[in-house]
Amino acid sequence: MPIYRFRCVQCGREFRELVNWGDGDGVNCPACGTDKVERLLPRFGVIYKGSGFYTTEYRRKNASEPSDNEGKG
Repeated sequence: MPIYRFRCVQCGREFRELVNWGDGDGVNCPACGTDKVERLLPRFGVIYKGSGFYTTEYRRKNASEPSDNEGKG
């Protein structure tokens, strides 16, 4: 049974509830007792690892690197 996050429509309190699969209808707000609650999207973190595309795709040319037209002609 997963734990879902809910927000009460009436009082605005956010809470978590252990709910059976697909049985989100029987959830009541613990603060005011109403059944007018909406399920919130889960929170998750994103971790970027590695050098990323900024250094590979949008890398600035260093002054020490010769450009294409230097040394030709």
